Amino acid sequence: MTTWTWRRLANLALGLSVLGALLGPGTPVLAAGRNCQDNLIAVALAPGLHKDQQVFTRLCLPEGPPPATVQVLVHGITYTHLYWDFPDPTGGTARYSYVNAALEAGFATLAMDRIGGGASSRPLGALVTIESNAYVVHQVIQALRAGAVRGPTGAIGFEKVVLVGHSYGSFTAWYEATDYQDVDGVILSGVSHTFQPTAPLNVLLPLRPAFLDPAFFGQGYDPTYLTTVPSSRQITFYAPGKADPAVIALDERTKSTLTLTEFSLFPLVLARPLDIQVPVLLANGSRDTLFCGPTLTPGGNLCADAQTLLALEAPRLGPRVPCAEAWVLPGAGHMLNTLLDAPQWFAVAQEWSTRLVGTGPGPAPGCAR
Repeated sequence: MTTWTWRRLANLALGLSVLGALLGPGTPVLAAGRNCQDNLIAVALAPGLHKDQQVFTRLCLPEGPPPATVQVLVHGITYTHLYWDFPDPTGGTARYSYVNAALEAGFATLAMDRIGGGASSRPLGALVTIESNAYVVHQVIQALRAGAVRGPTGAIGFEKVVLVGHSYGSFTAWYEATDYQDVDGVILSGVSHTFQPTAPLNVLLPLRPAFLDPAFFGQGYDPTYLTTVPSSRQITFYAPGKADPAVIALDERTKSTLTLTEFSLFPLVLARPLDIQVPVLLANGSRDTLFCGPTLTPGGNLCADAQTLLALEAPRLGPRVPCAEAWVLPGAGHMLNTLLDAPQWFAVAQEWSTRLVGTGPGPAPGCAR
């Protein structure tokens, strides 16, 4: 899919905002006056290599003076930056826009296409690994801190960074925060260290080489780039969550890719010891069939409630996490941003970010003592 098409989709969200205003109080509407700037940031795939790749990013600022804190948003496999600012195809609201919720809370956001996906560079698929993903995100964070990323009115820098991931993007956040220690808070959604025994069949069977898919014909994808077969995304990513069929259809039309190395190395990713040293928020759907199935614990389900999720996941984040919290969306599947109940999760993430990191300059408020 071309960059032009992505921009058309983003403009769709803005153009529908008038309809959202007609839906009455309590319905999220698109933030007025949002200021966004698209960038291609030069990156290398590993330390010591030339910066011969580019990642697509969209930096958005809230109204008023620029905040001190930016949330860096990292999507999962077969998605793009659009996951964080997904248009409402039927209501014209901001129901599915994490970006909008963060802007309303006073944060800047930078949503990126992970390396190999969307409008970012597409190196050999074998080079797109969890390590290269994490290193690319690290370079983006360093550029944000150095004031080297262009905003709507020129280059802008940020004092504090909250790293927010979903699914494989949360894997990337595990590695980035552990290896580079350059963020002030981490939000991990749609992930756990318990990949369910039935999940590989749920994910693997609907995959095929991207070059065989009509959406990617003739675009030069090597055979190690994969995508989902048509009509498989609902059962793989949504069920049994409550989702608008029009959202799932738009999800299908805007899907992206993953690489064989990203998928095949899941067991090693899950086994890797972590050392996150900043506050962490864990957020999952209670019926996520990929990461929240039955466990051997008395509670039975890893995501039965926030207490169970926290008890099982917090020790895996490393011995120096100053504090961790958890939240579970009842009845939700793997996707959180594109479910009908998404605003609940957005509100939790922004409240936590405000309380633990804050939008203003100076030290982060940090954990309660």
